Amino acid sequence: MPAFSVARRSLVTGLRESSRNVTQSARLRQGLVVAQVAMTIVLLCAAGLLVRTVIALTSAHSGIDKSNLMTMEVILPSSRYTPPRVSEFFARVLGELRSMPGVESAGAGNSLPVVGGPRGGTGFHRLGTPVPASQSDFPSATIRVVTSGYFKTLRIPVLRGREFDSTDEAPGTAPGFVVNDAFVRQYLRDVDPLSTSISVRMQPENPYRQIIGVVGDVPEGSIRGEVRPTVFYSQQQMPQAGMSLLIRAPQAAAFARRAAEVLHQIDPNLAVTSVMTMETAMGESIARERLNALVSATFAISGLLLAALGLYGPLSYFVTERTKEIGIRISLGAPLGRLTGSIVAGGFRLVAIGAVVGIGSSLLLARWLESLLFGVEPYDLPTYATVLALLSAVTAIASWVPARRAASVEPLAALRQE
Repeated sequence: MPAFSVARRSLVTGLRESSRNVTQSARLRQGLVVAQVAMTIVLLCAAGLLVRTVIALTSAHSGIDKSNLMTMEVILPSSRYTPPRVSEFFARVLGELRSMPGVESAGAGNSLPVVGGPRGGTGFHRLGTPVPASQSDFPSATIRVVTSGYFKTLRIPVLRGREFDSTDEAPGTAPGFVVNDAFVRQYLRDVDPLSTSISVRMQPENPYRQIIGVVGDVPEGSIRGEVRPTVFYSQQQMPQAGMSLLIRAPQAAAFARRAAEVLHQIDPNLAVTSVMTMETAMGESIARERLNALVSATFAISGLLLAALGLYGPLSYFVTERTKEIGIRISLGAPLGRLTGSIVAGGFRLVAIGAVVGIGSSLLLARWLESLLFGVEPYDLPTYATVLALLSAVTAIASWVPARRAASVEPLAALRQE
């Protein structure tokens, strides 16, 4: 822009209008500084909101205890494992794992909690209530299949009743259901859940079975996911060939190889996949949010540095351009504090204008970020206050350096300049 402005003017015109051109050039530089600051504010606010989202996701209560927890996935081939053999296999594996020295507990579910793929739902009917006319009119719940020890291993609290135990997994038994607290709040608010029987309509002939326990809520599908009314089946009720094993032990990662050896001793041809700690699994589930925050923070910091340089440049040029004037003022006794203060104040004036524009733009654009945020509002006051404080500190540093140069001008040397 400065080069284009200079190219448009002839040399004679430039000499005749040098004072006006200097003023226009100064205004142009100031306008660019204001624009830089405004764009930097937008970047910093967006980065701040995304960083706070990652912090909120990392510290969010997921309903489980992810520490000292190892997980791995096992899928049994249907060609070799009938439903009864599936139940026998996982009962044996869990028995072997629980007997390993150092293992506190072990269990399994048909997908990982929180970060596993969201489970489908189906209708159910409560015994003693009118039967809906069509399937679409039945109330709906998410279905999960788990083994004994599942809730204990994940440290999901049992609020009422009990969780599944080994007696529920014995052949020929007819265990009841475990439901989560969200199920009770939505469907059983007016009755005692432990005296209620339901039939899950995955198949019309499913018998009514009593609810034996109520457990705490866990988000479905991701940390961002909503808590859904959920019915838990015992593995004996609905054998699943694919299960995620869960092992709780101090330094759980050290048990991965030993757990795989146990599985291969039972069936050498099994593939064990997705071996990781629960902390790693939950960390990977927010990888996109971490990347968003990292990229936006990198752009924001780069913008802040450029804005600081953009502010420093015009102020330094101002001091260089008016060295003689500054020398005269100093020789006439002008207080150095007032001189440096005026230069710093000039920098803050430009930044204040840019900040007003930037904050206004950020407030207008924040709603576009809303779908990416978690645990923080788009118009989060602490984020905007932190951005302004950071910008003020950078402005003070960028303005102070030229101001110190102005204060160190030697009057005699300045007056000798042509």
